[in-house]
Amino acid sequence: MDLSSSQLQQLHHDGYVAVDALAPRSEMAVLRESIERLFAEKAGLREGAYGELVVSEDDDHDHVPNSPQIRMVGDYAPQLHESQCFHNALAIARQILGSGAGFLSDIAILKKPSLGIATPWHQDEAFRDPHFTYREVTIWVALQDVDVQSGCLKFISGSHRDPVHSHRVPGNSSESLALECIEGFNKSAALPCPLSAGGCTIHFPRTLHCSTSNQSSHSRIGYAMTFGITPTVADSPANFPWLEHRIPGLQARRRTWMRRGGLLITSWRRLRRGHLKGWQTLRYWVIRGMRTILRGG
Repeated sequence: MDLSSSQLQQLHHDGYVAVDALAPRSEMAVLRESIERLFAEKAGLREGAYGELVVSEDDDHDHVPNSPQIRMVGDYAPQLHESQCFHNALAIARQILGSGAGFLSDIAILKKPSLGIATPWHQDEAFRDPHFTYREVTIWVALQDVDVQSGCLKFISGSHRDPVHSHRVPGNSSESLALECIEGFNKSAALPCPLSAGGCTIHFPRTLHCSTSNQSSHSRIGYAMTFGITPTVADSPANFPWLEHRIPGLQARRRTWMRRGGLLITSWRRLRRGHLKGWQTLRYWVIRGMRTILRGG
């Protein structure tokens, strides 16, 4: 599956583009069912891969997440990476970035009916390790029809040409998984991207975007895949202070799991997918693995 010349032009001009049909609606129903089951099981909780988008210090231990998130969701549902959706997304990523592009990560976010909160404005690169340089795209897939009422994405055109702006952890708890951009953009310039099931948006790591809250009567699940060239060590590392002391509880679970055999499991998962080919790729994931063991992320 390829983007048209006009779609490629829009992507490079605006920093994002919408695609009507990445995969059939019938496949979306199957993928949605698989991911809903993972959320019901809280898949990845022990590994530090499951958490809440925005946490408040007022939440007690019995708090039921209204917008939970699962990182590296394909680790718990391998069929996601066997789907037409995944293979079409990979083909598009290679069209944009070159044949060397490969899978880097995926994530699923569930916004519960009438409760799912908005995802704050952010740039994806603000979550990344600033010691590396990135060339990547993220492909966000609608597993059901999605509009402003149910939680579609909104973008700011041209923001991919900006630097990484300052971010902060939203709410009043360091356990929030989300980051919020706090300067350098105009919210009034935002454009919503409603999609039908099977449609997707494609954006670059510095493109400013958010998603609306889910005020509908049904759950909204977003599935996002990030593809890219293996990150390289930055010549002049940036400083992202908002990443310090973030999600300590989740990082502690991740660190403990990695030290008790999780590093071997993670390495096997990447070998199975063919992600450890070439010295540069191996070097990157070794560095990332050691940082996780030492810091949890």
